[in-house]
Amino acid sequence: MAGRYGWLLLFSATLLCAQSPPSFEVASVKPQPWEGTGRVGVFVRGNTLTAEHVCLYGLVEFAYNLKEDHLSGGPSWARCGVLAGSDLYQVVAKAGGDSPPSMDQFRLMLQALLAERFQLRVHRSQKDFPTYNLVKAPRGPKLQESAADAKFTLSIDARLNGGKSVRITAVRASIAQLLGQFEGYAGRPVFDRTGLSGVYTFQIEFDHDNQEAGSDAVGQNFPGALERQLGLKLEPATATFDTVAIESAAKPSAN
Repeated sequence: MAGRYGWLLLFSATLLCAQSPPSFEVASVKPQPWEGTGRVGVFVRGNTLTAEHVCLYGLVEFAYNLKEDHLSGGPSWARCGVLAGSDLYQVVAKAGGDSPPSMDQFRLMLQALLAERFQLRVHRSQKDFPTYNLVKAPRGPKLQESAADAKFTLSIDARLNGGKSVRITAVRASIAQLLGQFEGYAGRPVFDRTGLSGVYTFQIEFDHDNQEAGSDAVGQNFPGALERQLGLKLEPATATFDTVAIESAAKPSAN
């Protein structure tokens, strides 16, 4: 009997260890007020995750891979506002092991770190949000295939017309590489439904204002310019996303 129970205890301990979330080998978390210079964001290089001038909301969004509007709740100090008036933090966290963790592992380790240092408690749910499907316009795409020896470049000039207009220039860019930029100007998540698998060279210009699809300024706003200049179209759609609500959080204690 003792041998059987000992085996069960060993099995249970092994199972608990297997289910324990991964954690950083060493981590530093400290306030980092904005002083006018420096990087802003979360960066991963090798086995190290570094966050510079990031509020708790920004850390949670990275840890749970969330869109900006898919996080809610929490104390007012957790939210990102004007840099100079926000509670910002620096995080430097290193993972153990010989090879760098995957991005998913980094996210899990940051979740564990936030739970430990910020006493973060959250609940997760799924909700439907408006999105766009990027499709071919009725007259077909107007994208030029890039030369085989061309190198990928992507430049954005937001200073046109005194800062009222934007020009995006791309060389040897796939649709997947452009979706992040398209989402920013479309105001919603964008999913590629074009079926285009090549790499393209193109230029598109549009106004900052009246960017929503259906605006009267067709050909000037982003959706209108997308259809007229590139032969692509944004179709309204909905999709289900993971969301997170912060139940409670506390400012971290000193390291």
